[in-house]
Amino acid sequence: MEWFFIVCVAVFLLLLLLCIYYNESLKCEYYTIPKEELPQAFWGSKIVMLADLHNHEFGKENIRLLAKIKKENPDYIMLAGDMLVKGETLKTEHLKNFFIELSKICLVYYAPGNHEEYLERQFHEEGLYKKFIKEIEECGVKYLANQSCYIEKENQKIRVTGLHLQKQFFARFYEKVTMEKKDLEELIGKSEECYEILIAHNPNYFSIYEKWGADLVLSGHVHGGIVILPFLGGVISTTYELFPKYDFGMFRLGTARMVLSRGLGTHTIKLRLFNTPEISVVFLGK
Repeated sequence: MEWFFIVCVAVFLLLLLLCIYYNESLKCEYYTIPKEELPQAFWGSKIVMLADLHNHEFGKENIRLLAKIKKENPDYIMLAGDMLVKGETLKTEHLKNFFIELSKICLVYYAPGNHEEYLERQFHEEGLYKKFIKEIEECGVKYLANQSCYIEKENQKIRVTGLHLQKQFFARFYEKVTMEKKDLEELIGKSEECYEILIAHNPNYFSIYEKWGADLVLSGHVHGGIVILPFLGGVISTTYELFPKYDFGMFRLGTARMVLSRGLGTHTIKLRLFNTPEISVVFLGK
């Protein structure tokens, strides 16, 4: 019995150390979009995509995270939501400083996730969230909440759209919430003839994004399945779905591709196991 207790304590301590390690590690994952799918003017461009930071800091003022991003020398940085974490207060100060540093590297595009959606509703009357958005836009961050903008090179262009989904579209998987193409068009309008990048926090509607006309979807939300097991992938999604279809990595459907980040931070349950926080590096026609 004594040996059993010792083994249990040892296993618990090992898991605790592993969780600490995986919470604080950082890894770049590399993805390539083939040249034939892109406007020629953008061949060789590089996107760094971040998701699910949840106000976490990798070193003081995110010095380690910034160093890795700078080393990649991206042309564009795209933030796929949940950079903040919902709570009773709106904590944004060190995140604003982080955004200032990001905007010194290159153009930054930011689409909200479910935590931003929650905070926007929670602090609507006080105007605190609106003030935060105004401040980061003044720093040079392009906040896209059901809005689009264009990146232009040599008379060719890519349209970047940030999707801002409402609360019902982040329901638990067993609540069977559905989305139709028309629902998406009501939020962001119709797709255009140019190459379409859709920054969409929730990957579960990938089939609708593809029907809408997205060429490249950048997503997060699932945290890589929290725990990753060999051959099985992510164990549980943030909507409590076991072994979700979309956990992490690159997916293809029709002519669309989706890069789904494992995310960077945690919230509520501070757990990541065999699941290193990810900086997604997307090569356009490398």
